[in-house]
Amino acid sequence: MKMISILAILFLNQITHQEQPLVDVYTVEKEESIEVHVKNLNDYSVTLELNIELENLKSTKWLPITVALDPKEDSKLLELFITDRSKKWSFSTNYSFYMGSIFADHTDSYEYRLPYRLGSEIAVAQGYNGDFSHSGSIAYSIDFNMPEGSEIFAARSGVVVDLKESFNEGGTSEYYIDKANYITISHNDGTFSEYSHLRRNGVLVNIGQRIRVGQLLGYSGATGYVTGPHLHFNVKKAVKGGEFITIPVKFRTREGAVILEEKKSYKAL
Repeated sequence: MKMISILAILFLNQITHQEQPLVDVYTVEKEESIEVHVKNLNDYSVTLELNIELENLKSTKWLPITVALDPKEDSKLLELFITDRSKKWSFSTNYSFYMGSIFADHTDSYEYRLPYRLGSEIAVAQGYNGDFSHSGSIAYSIDFNMPEGSEIFAARSGVVVDLKESFNEGGTSEYYIDKANYITISHNDGTFSEYSHLRRNGVLVNIGQRIRVGQLLGYSGATGYVTGPHLHFNVKKAVKGGEFITIPVKFRTREGAVILEEKKSYKAL
């Protein structure tokens, strides 16, 4: 006699705005074992946290387990073997998942392109650990002083995995915190870059689209939690539990690859 139960728990990230991430945990019954497989249907990496309650079964891996899955990966996680075939066996599977790999290792040697038109020079309105809003998980963020409607260019190549462009309001009230238009791009090292506060209908790319560095992405605005028009940019990675933390990165400038300083202006090369 056997009993099989699989329960999926969607664990949505508080920073990303994806509504339905797609990960499928399924079993394949073999003559001598039950294989547990997982399929990541997303265009970005995810972290899966899995536990299985076993009765008269043993697993080939210690449980619970946490694994990272590449975009579109379909692989076997483990096998379950019956301990005593004269008795009933059963298992119940519980899992949660969220955008990004907690094992992602940022390529620190990468030099990011400044996200505005080549030859133009723009000031950093707020830098890393800025007093107004750059603290905690978003401490390593940059605000570029860009008038509304300014062109925004990709600082690094990747795949568009999330976006929003329907909002048309902004301000300093907490009411506006989740009302920013944005583009999120996944990179080949498992990290993400985010371009925020875009104007309404100011996105020129689509989810799933592969982006090259320097490609026009959209137009800046003043949506969400803002004091005025600007571009908010950061690079982030997932951490256990489904949150994100931002990462300090260097940009290509006339002075070489540098961490940008608040109130200084930089020319895009």
